[in-house]
Amino acid sequence: MRVLTFGGEMRFLLVLVVSFSCLVSTMGVDAQSPQSREARIAQAKKAFATGTRAYANGEFESALASFRRAYELTSSPDLLYNIATVSDRMRLDEEALEAYEGYLKARPKSVDREHVEGRIDVLRAAIEARKRAELDAEIEARKAAIDAAARVKAERPLTEYVGPGPGPWITIGVGSAAIVTGAVLVGLGQRDQNKVESAAPGSSYAMVQEMADRGPRRTKAGVALMSVGGVGVIGGIIWQLTGGHEEAMPEVSIGPTGVSVKGTF
Repeated sequence: MRVLTFGGEMRFLLVLVVSFSCLVSTMGVDAQSPQSREARIAQAKKAFATGTRAYANGEFESALASFRRAYELTSSPDLLYNIATVSDRMRLDEEALEAYEGYLKARPKSVDREHVEGRIDVLRAAIEARKRAELDAEIEARKAAIDAAARVKAERPLTEYVGPGPGPWITIGVGSAAIVTGAVLVGLGQRDQNKVESAAPGSSYAMVQEMADRGPRRTKAGVALMSVGGVGVIGGIIWQLTGGHEEAMPEVSIGPTGVSVKGTF
């Protein structure tokens, strides 16, 4: 009466409604008030019937939910067979295994024992195979990431050139400004000298004398500035060309514990 073959594919436990109240009473429902006990029995019967119809119609999610509800109301180990069977059909391997094991623990002398033990062996093997496959996939993914990192490392330079920064260009700019200023002073000095040499008869002696004194001073100062500026420009160019250095590139590696970066930042 307890076990039927469903569709020729899977044995399915059907707890008959006429024996349902007896089944419930074995799980401690008698400790409750008669009214409360009857209400729980009625709810459990309804959930069980709903689950049975849903399973027959191939609505396995609904069937599983209904059988779970009936089990919550009764704690009947026989309902674990129903839960295990539906979970097994839905490939919920862990839940099916737990329910089958719970059923055998509560019903060690069940006539279904051989069948249930066979399903337990199949489910354990399936779970173990899936775990191995997941582990293998994770190992392969890590290996692929390590290989990719190794290829990137092999293809990129180990160092990169780091320039001297803005210093050389500042030096060149200051030197160029000094050259321009010096050239202006030299031009002004030469103008003063020309005015002295071409002074008209009767020109003011004081004015001519002032230009005669100022011209050489401007020329000397301009030449000095041009010399300093030239040294600055040449020095800045040399600094820019020779002042850089090679710096090690940060190294990215992927290992069992994650991603690590080595280098100077």
